[in-house]
Amino acid sequence: MTNRSSVLVVAVLMLIRTSEEIIESSVIQVWSAPGGETSLPCDLVSSVHDVAMMMWFKDGDRMPIYTVDFRNGPPVHWAVAGEFGARAHFVLNESDPSSAHLAVEQVARYDEGLYRCRIDYIDSPTRNYKVNLTVIVPPDAPRIYDSEGKEIVGSVAGPFREGQELLLSCQASGGKPPPDVSWYRGEDRLAVTKDGSVCQLHLPSLSREMAGTKLQCRVQPPLLRPQFRDVTIKLYLKPQFVRVSGGGATRAGHERSFVCTTRGSKPPPNIDWFINSQRIDSTLTQVEVDGEVTKSILTWRVRREDSGRSLVCRVSNPWFPAYTLEDVLTLEVLYAPFTQISLIEPKDPHLLREDEDAELLCSADAAPPSFNFTFYKGIEDHLVRDDPIGGISVEGNKLVLKSLRRYHSARYRCRAWNSEGSGLSEPLSLNILSRPECSAGTVVQQLAGAPGGEVRARCSVTAPSTRDAGPLRFYWTYNGTKDVLPIPASNVTVMGSTSTVIHGLPFPDGDDDDLGWLACWASNDIGNQREPCLFRIMPAALPEPPSNCIVEDQYLHCEPGHDGGLPQRFILEALEVRHLDSVRDESTMNDQGISGRGLSEAVYRASNDAVPQFALDALSPGRYTFLVYSETPRGRSQHPAALHSVPIRTVDDMDRPGSLQTMTPTPPLPAANDSTTLLIGAALSLVFLTVLATFCIALVIMCRKRGHSHTDPDQTAIMRRNVGVSMYSGSTLSQSIMPTVVVRGHRGSRVLAARWSGVLEDSPLAVLALDTRAHAETDCGHSDFEQQETELSGNHDELLLDT
Repeated sequence: MTNRSSVLVVAVLMLIRTSEEIIESSVIQVWSAPGGETSLPCDLVSSVHDVAMMMWFKDGDRMPIYTVDFRNGPPVHWAVAGEFGARAHFVLNESDPSSAHLAVEQVARYDEGLYRCRIDYIDSPTRNYKVNLTVIVPPDAPRIYDSEGKEIVGSVAGPFREGQELLLSCQASGGKPPPDVSWYRGEDRLAVTKDGSVCQLHLPSLSREMAGTKLQCRVQPPLLRPQFRDVTIKLYLKPQFVRVSGGGATRAGHERSFVCTTRGSKPPPNIDWFINSQRIDSTLTQVEVDGEVTKSILTWRVRREDSGRSLVCRVSNPWFPAYTLEDVLTLEVLYAPFTQISLIEPKDPHLLREDEDAELLCSADAAPPSFNFTFYKGIEDHLVRDDPIGGISVEGNKLVLKSLRRYHSARYRCRAWNSEGSGLSEPLSLNILSRPECSAGTVVQQLAGAPGGEVRARCSVTAPSTRDAGPLRFYWTYNGTKDVLPIPASNVTVMGSTSTVIHGLPFPDGDDDDLGWLACWASNDIGNQREPCLFRIMPAALPEPPSNCIVEDQYLHCEPGHDGGLPQRFILEALEVRHLDSVRDESTMNDQGISGRGLSEAVYRASNDAVPQFALDALSPGRYTFLVYSETPRGRSQHPAALHSVPIRTVDDMDRPGSLQTMTPTPPLPAANDSTTLLIGAALSLVFLTVLATFCIALVIMCRKRGHSHTDPDQTAIMRRNVGVSMYSGSTLSQSIMPTVVVRGHRGSRVLAARWSGVLEDSPLAVLALDTRAHAETDCGHSDFEQQETELSGNHDELLLDT
C-alpha cells in the first residue's frame, strides 16, 4: 500500500511539472500603441471561488508588480508603488473568468517586456501564463530613392525619357513591428511590401501619359495612422540648341546671373547646372518658357573656390537619353588672399632646439596674386622686423630664425596683400626646446647673513617640460673671497623646477665684510644653463627694537620692528621701581640710555621666538619698568622699547573699591529711620569713647613690647593677633566681621601671611593682602609691620564696636 502511494505522488508531481512546462512554453503576443490602453490576458479556467491568489511578474522579477488576493472575502488588489501601479488595474468578470486581464493605461516604451501571470488555486495546481507585451514604435518618415540610389528630396522625380525604365524605392525604417509599404497611383496600388521597410516600384517603360503623374508611397504601421509621400514624374523631349551667357570677372561674395537658353524640346527640357561636375541646387535657378524657347537663369553667389572652375549648363531629353547638349563657361573670380603659414625646416615643430635654424613660409591663394607679405609674433601680433642681432630675417614670404633661443618660442602669423584686400593666417606655435634659465626677476638676488651663521637660498628656473627636454638637475657653488667651492648634494633639495640650499658661512679674515656669493646652475637634456642664478650675501643689520608697547590684561604687547634680514626673537627685562628715599645718589643713566633712578636690577626676564608678547602674571605686586629687545644671530637691537613705572597689583590698588586686588569687601550699612535718630546719636557717642579707650590701651601695650628683645616677626604677629582676640574674653568674632591682615614685605612675607591665616582659623573669613613696599620705621620707633598691626587691631576693635 505504501509503494502505491509513493507511485501516485510521483505521478501527480510529474503531471504538474509537465503542465507548467507546456503552459509556460506558449507565449501570448500583445501589441500596443504608445499612449494607448492594453490588456494582458490571464485565463482563470474555473470560477473565482476556486482561486486563492493571482500575481503578475515582469521580466523574471521575483517581486510581483500586481497581486489580487481572493482568500478572505472580496478580492484585495495590490500594485507596486510607483507610476506603473497608478496606471494598472485588474479586470474580472465572474460570469466569464476566461476574460480576466490586467489593464494598463497610457502604455509607454518602458512597459514593454515579458509578463507572467501566476494563478494559485485552492485545490488545483498553480498555473502560469506568459504574455509578451510589445509597444509599437512608429517608423521614420518615408524616403524615396531613384535607381541610382540618390534620395529624391523634392516632390519631383526625374527627369526621365519616354520609354525609359523606372525604378523608385520607398523606405520607412525604424518601425516595430515593420509596417506595410506600398506604392499607389491614385487609388490603384502598384506595389506593396508586407512586414518590410522598403518597397520598390518598377515600371519597365514610361509612357507619355506618365508625364506629370503623381505617385504616392504609403507607410501603414499597425494601430497607427498611415504616412504618405508623393512624387511627380517629369518627362522631356530632345533639345536642339543650348547656350550660356553672363561670363566675366566677378568679385568673391558677389552674386552673378548666368542664363542658359535652349529650344526645340517638347515638352520643355530639363536644364541642369553643374560646377566642376557637381549639380547645383535647382532652387537657385529660374526657368522661363516661351513657346519652344526655354531659359534657365542661375543666380549664383560666386565663391573664392569657384575661381577657374567650369560652369556647365546641360539640357537633357528623356526621349533621347543618349543625347544631351551642354555649354561651358569658365568662372573668373577676384578674391582677397587666403593665407597659411607653415614650417619648412624642420618639418616637425616639436623638434626645434636651441642653436638650430628654422624657416617659416607664408603661402597665399589670391586672385590677383599677392604682392606683399608681413609676419607677426606673439598673442598681441607684434610686427616682426629684420633683426640680425636677434637672428631674425624676413625674405619676401619667408621668415628665417637663426640660432634659435627660448625667446623665439611664440605664436607666429602672417598676412598677405593684393588689390582685393588682405588675409591673416591661422597661428603657428613654435616651442623651442631650450636649456634652463633663471626665472624672471631672479637672476641676481640679495641675502642677509651673519659670519659663522647659515643662509638659505631658493633657486627657481624655467625650462621645457621633462617629457620634451628631460629632467632638471641642479648644483650649487659658493664663491668666497679666495676660491669657488662646490656645495655638497646633502645640503641641496630639489622640487620640480626649484632648488633650495642651506650653506654655513665662514668667519671673514680681518675687517672684510664680504660674505661671498651663491651660484645656482641647472641642466637638462638640451644642455647646461648658460648663466647661473646668483645670490649676493650681504652682512645682516642689527634688528630694530619693537614699538607701540602696551600692557593690557596682564600681558605686554608690542609690534615687531625690522629683523635686519635674519630671524629674530624678543627678550623682556622687568626692573622693579624703588621709592626715591631708598635710592642712593648714583648715576641715573644705564648703558641703554634708560633712566636708572629708583630702579633695581632686573627681577624678571622672558623671551619669545615668535612675537613680542609676554605674560606678567608671575611678577610680584609693585611698579616696574619694562625693556623689550629684539635679537638675531647678528646681535641685539641697539635700544630697547621701554615702558616706565607700570603698576602691577600694588597695595594702593587693593584698597581701591572695585579693584581686583581689593581683598576686604565693604560691610553693608544698616538702615535708619527718623524715629531712632536720638538713639543712634547716643550709640555713636558711646562707640567713639570706646574706640578712644581701646586705642590708648593698645598703644601702651605696644610701647611696652618695644623694650623686649626682637623675636621672630611671625611669632610677634601671632602674639599680637592673640592679644586682639583676648581683649574680648577669648570669644570668637562676629559672623559679620571679616578681618583683613596686611603683611608688608616681599616674597618672605608670603610665609608670614600663611602663618597669619593659621591664627585666624577661628574667624569666618581671613583675607590676606600683601604689601611689598619697602619697610620704614614709624614715629614711635616701631617697624612698618608693627604699625600696620596696630592699625589692624584698632580697625578690628572699631568693627566690633560698630557691630
